[in-house]
Amino acid sequence: MIHVLDEIVLAPAHLPTVLGLLESKYLPGSGTRGLTLLQRWVSPPVALEDVPNTLWLLWQVPDAPAYYAMRASIDAPTLAFWSAIDALCEVRRRHVMTDATPVLPQRKEHRDAA
Repeated sequence: MIHVLDEIVLAPAHLPTVLGLLESKYLPGSGTRGLTLLQRWVSPPVALEDVPNTLWLLWQVPDAPAYYAMRASIDAPTLAFWSAIDALCEVRRRHVMTDATPVLPQRKEHRDAA
């Protein structure tokens, strides 16, 4: 299982807009791209005048091939969504994670037979 954690730092006043865009523009197409939203959190759990909030979105995809298939299926509406989010937030980061194991899978190189 691959987990994707989006970290979006924004002013508290922008949180309702971002959540609305998530619901109306991103979630309808996320399932067809293999993403499942597991959880969303905000910290701190209050709106403070001089402190930004961080919105955390936890997604999952079944495995590494599904993650890369999801990345390859990014379309114009998805790009427009992230562009709108970027205009509203201070910082945005995406963390891609899997269970910690002693031996991580190795990337398979594609080599031409020569």
